[in-house]
Amino acid sequence: MGPELRTPLCEALGIEYPIFSVGFGDAARPELAAAVSNAGGLGVLGASGMGIDVIRRRIAGTRKLTRLPFGINFIIDEEGDEDRAFLLDQVATAAAEHVAVVVLFWGDPAPYVARARGLGVKVFIQVGSVEEAKSAAEAGVDAVIAQGIEAGGHVRGTTSIWDLLPATVDAIDPVPVLASGGIGDGAGLARALRAGAQGVSLGTRFVASDEAWLHPAYKLRIVQSTAKDTVYNELYDVWWPNAPHRTLRNKAFAEWEAAGRPPPGSRPGEGTSIGTRTLSTGEVIDWPRYAVGSASPDFDGDIEYAPLWAGESCTVVNDIKPAGEIVRDLVREAEAALRG
Repeated sequence: MGPELRTPLCEALGIEYPIFSVGFGDAARPELAAAVSNAGGLGVLGASGMGIDVIRRRIAGTRKLTRLPFGINFIIDEEGDEDRAFLLDQVATAAAEHVAVVVLFWGDPAPYVARARGLGVKVFIQVGSVEEAKSAAEAGVDAVIAQGIEAGGHVRGTTSIWDLLPATVDAIDPVPVLASGGIGDGAGLARALRAGAQGVSLGTRFVASDEAWLHPAYKLRIVQSTAKDTVYNELYDVWWPNAPHRTLRNKAFAEWEAAGRPPPGSRPGEGTSIGTRTLSTGEVIDWPRYAVGSASPDFDGDIEYAPLWAGESCTVVNDIKPAGEIVRDLVREAEAALRG
């Protein structure tokens, strides 16, 4: 008998389907997280860098829209004691509000596991290698999200998800493993379950959702693109250096490539603003060229100079629709694939 769509992880979290949406920063707001949870998956809020009051408001806003479990995402990437203390406060705040899961990324989860689990909240971390998965399991995380190099946004993985996933499952059994990167439809979900995953974490598919707080032109570029239109690079390094990522080719990339791919400090238009960004606090700031961030609906510049984070799964993302409908499509397609 093959794998079932409802996995032990679903039972542990009290959800119907093993489908997570990625908490991709300020774009993953209560509307998106609640819609995914209401459809039977686990919606995840983005909260990296946000103040304590904003985190509380986002959690409260989600609870107004759903009574079902949801998670919250924080990027670790701390650079010292002050950063670590701030993140510990963020995690403690989310845990005190009793979110179902704290999802971490890009660093050592050990300092944060006890802070969350002491309040009965599970801790997951996204990793990019078997070694990182083993370290996370030893630190006591409740599950690991294995991220393949096919993923969009910032990419920890350096190998294909289809190589990394089974190796990770074998290495840290019985700790549950979810798959991320290159998966955007029910066939991919079914394939991940067959490879031993207990769920999937999807970003690019939910970028192209009605509820994602992202510019319509960005969403349209996702559905018009295929894997060959994505590129693994480190071009967008202002505010977050030394962090490889996958984006769509755009004007910023084309002009940099035409200039011979010069290093930081010598790139076309470097130091100029591509428009403004509104922070989660409501503050409006200039957005430098080559800086990280996602274009929100109120972005006032040329979208072709903003980083258009996208994974190879954009090949199978062909429409923009409500997040709940996306979850239902994934379930229907996966069930058909598993039966087949």
